[in-house]
Formats: sequence, C-alpha cells, structure tokens
Amino acid sequence: MENKIRPTLPTGFSEIVGASDYGLSPDNYVHNLNTGRKLKRYWVNVKYVSTVVDDNGVKRKYNHSMAYVDRPTISEEELGRMRLIADYPDYKVTHFGAVWKFRKTGRRHNNKPFLVGTKQMHDKEYIRLKTEDGRAHWVRMEKIMEDAYSEH
Repeated sequence: MENKIRPTLPTGFSEIVGASDYGLSPDNYVHNLNTGRKLKRYWVNVKYVSTVVDDNGVKRKYNHSMAYVDRPTISEEELGRMRLIADYPDYKVTHFGAVWKFRKTGRRHNNKPFLVGTKQMHDKEYIRLKTEDGRAHWVRMEKIMEDAYSEH
C-alpha cells in the first residue's frame, strides 16, 4: 500500500474523520481538499448532506452536523457489558442510554451491530424496537432504563 500525502486543511475548516480528502468550510459546505472544489449539498430531513468518498474508497453520504463519516462501531467486550432490553432480544442498552441492535441487523448494516436513533414525542424520548416476531413498538427511553438498570 502506498503512502498517500494528506491535503492540508485550510484555516477555519473542520476535519471530516474518515474522509481525509474533504473538509467542512465555515459556511457549511464540504470541499474536496485535493481539487479545491465545493461539493453540492442537499437538505434532507432537517440536515445538510453531501456525497464523499471515505478513506476506504467507498462513496458515502456525509451529514454536515457530524464530525465523522463512518458509522459508530462497538467491540464485543463493550457489547457484553450492556444489558438486554426485556421483550426485545435483538437490542441492548448501555448504562448511559445508547441502544444498539446487535442481532438480525441485515444486509443494510453488513450484519454488524448499529446504534438505534431516538425520537422526541410528547416531550419524552422514544425509540422504535421490534419484538422477536417482528412487531414494532415505540418505547419510552425512561422505561428501558428503569427496566434494564433498576438497581442504580
């Protein structure tokens, strides 16, 4: 593998971890640091998104509000310390409230565990979980934490 010279980040630009050939300008545009070109951005689900090529050569969508391109990952050791969520055997929760789906993740996630997003509804935080037989439910995060970590 050849050593690649990394482009320098202009003053005021933010680094995009996982896509070193790109930088985020102060005016919220992604720039290709090799060519100096500004990339097209799209407004999707209340956030700006641009298409970049990550350090592994894979084309990915980059959310401008994130500092990285890759999905968050978790080690088997960390996964072992988490608690299973009652009635939802494919999910585990950390002591600080992050919910991971670790089984039956499918091709979309390359059969790897992934972090499940939450949604604010009625001034409470909810998460969408599926039971063993595939029925989906909105579950309050407070209830998940109370059930999983009741001794704290």
